[in-house]
Amino acid sequence: MADQVPTHISFVLDGNRRWAKQQGLPIWEGHRRGLDAVFEIIRWCSEAGVKYLTTYAFSTENWNRTPGELDYLFNIVFRQGFKKYLPKLIEDNVKVNLFGQSERFPGGMRASIREMLEKTAGNAGLVWNVCLDYGGRAEITRAVKDIVSTGISAEDITEQTVAEHLFSAGMPDPDLMIRTGGEQRMSNFLLWQHAYTELYFPKIYLPGFAKADFDAALEWYANRDRRYGK
Repeated sequence: MADQVPTHISFVLDGNRRWAKQQGLPIWEGHRRGLDAVFEIIRWCSEAGVKYLTTYAFSTENWNRTPGELDYLFNIVFRQGFKKYLPKLIEDNVKVNLFGQSERFPGGMRASIREMLEKTAGNAGLVWNVCLDYGGRAEITRAVKDIVSTGISAEDITEQTVAEHLFSAGMPDPDLMIRTGGEQRMSNFLLWQHAYTELYFPKIYLPGFAKADFDAALEWYANRDRRYGK
């Protein structure tokens, strides 16, 4: 099975609020439990031999949520969660990258992100790309602007040129995308990189996503016939 493990897994982290409602808990408790689940997923990926993990944590569209929910997400879930799990990331040799931007987040959360990036920069194990204030269309637009700014002629622009200007430059595209929560859509996530990715949609909400569910996703992937249009 080792040669059938995905090199790169992407995750749409969905279902926190629905899980909380189902459990009779406040929405913010769903987000807190969801972040705990993410760090379990990081551990499972490391143990399975996955090299890259990209998680969709906060999209450009998520800014439309209520001020109260955003405040809790930024100052309790993300800021405190990143600080809580940073020692474990360092211990497990996980390198963290940011896909998106951090400028719009509160200062405390930005500081937590910066600390996480700086203190894991030299790690050589699993690469965790955390997508914050991220949108696939915005990423491609940014790449186009960067390419234009270099002065390259239109005739010389190739798919490789575009790929080299994305957040994921130098990384393989995801082999497997998992979206928890049962919804079956991309939601503006890694639109370029997911061109030939296998898409898996378990109905389990993120806080309830267990090791057995992760293993089921890997088994499903191992039985796929990836032809890449051939």
